[in-house]
Amino acid sequence: MLREFYHSITGRRRSMLLSMFLPTFLFGDILDADAASGKTYQPTQAQRRLEAQRRLQNQRIAEIRRQNAARNAAKTAAAGKAAAAAKTAVPKLRYTWIKSQRYLLLRDMAKFYGLSLVYTKTGVVMRGARKVDLYYNKRLASIDGVTVYLTTPPVLRGSNAYLHEKDFLLVLEPVMRGKTLAKYPVRTIMIDPGHGGTDKGAAGAGGRLLEKNLNLAMALKLRTALRKLGFQVIMTRGADSTLSLQGRAELCRRYKPDLFISVHCNAAAQKTITGIETFAMTPKGCASSNDSKPSNATGAGNSFDKNNYRMAYEIQKALLKNTKAEDRGVKHARFFVLRNASCPAVLIETGFISNLRESALLNRADYQTKIVNAIVTGILNYRASYR
Repeated sequence: MLREFYHSITGRRRSMLLSMFLPTFLFGDILDADAASGKTYQPTQAQRRLEAQRRLQNQRIAEIRRQNAARNAAKTAAAGKAAAAAKTAVPKLRYTWIKSQRYLLLRDMAKFYGLSLVYTKTGVVMRGARKVDLYYNKRLASIDGVTVYLTTPPVLRGSNAYLHEKDFLLVLEPVMRGKTLAKYPVRTIMIDPGHGGTDKGAAGAGGRLLEKNLNLAMALKLRTALRKLGFQVIMTRGADSTLSLQGRAELCRRYKPDLFISVHCNAAAQKTITGIETFAMTPKGCASSNDSKPSNATGAGNSFDKNNYRMAYEIQKALLKNTKAEDRGVKHARFFVLRNASCPAVLIETGFISNLRESALLNRADYQTKIVNAIVTGILNYRASYR
């Protein structure tokens, strides 16, 4: 009955009837009876137009969604880059030019570090969670009680104090903010016992105590302590052998350690001088701490200026705490091994062999252990500073 009714109506009415009750996309399945009878259903022109419009609309919606997703991804990436840049960006500090050199306003610097600035008769103090002491016309300064040497003295102009831009970037910033440091791995450490073989180094009272032997004794203890902590250690010399400065630099280039630590004892004509000092490579365009004339001399070691200084600071700080020795400061120098180092590097003067009391201490195993433990602590604190 239904089949007879379906075939009795005209084609146009048949299409209208189907469109009222069935979705367009089911027509082909429903009309299998016509297909079996040799007839093929053909949608009307209007239906084809509607279907084309639907396809075009779906394509447009998909394209809009794709564009929105791309814009959102770009915004997220830009926000991430902006946040990363904000963490490491140098703050906008007011400055003035003095003898063609740029000096930054210390008042802005103190605000940037979240410290208060106090003017004294001899200099300025930035204090709060940290403490920085600076002195007019002196390169000597201190950060949290550790003596440091600036490349250029701070200056007073009118009622404002200024610090040289390089001292902000390469002395204060590395010590005050670990995020400014490059995140180099610290797995392999090269230890360089100064002098050796025919090069005896400085001699102690009576000439019997030789620097080369003290350097090696401390370096071997340092190797043992670092290996216990899982570090790989390479020695430039492990015995009383002669090794040139060029040879030490070549070993550093060949083995590519993550850190280079040169161990020395100090000496002076004035026998009363004592204390510990730690050196980092002098930045380009600056004067070394024991010199007053700036130089543009540079070397491979300058690639690590900020990390060099932070490591020197951490080691000096730990040495002072462990030994209670006189603080002769964190300094800059263009020593050959520092200038040619292919990784962050420091040179440590562990004490004055020329001083009778200090040379006796340096020759004691327990005092050497204090020095070694302090160097290890400094290395660990340096590594932790930029994690």
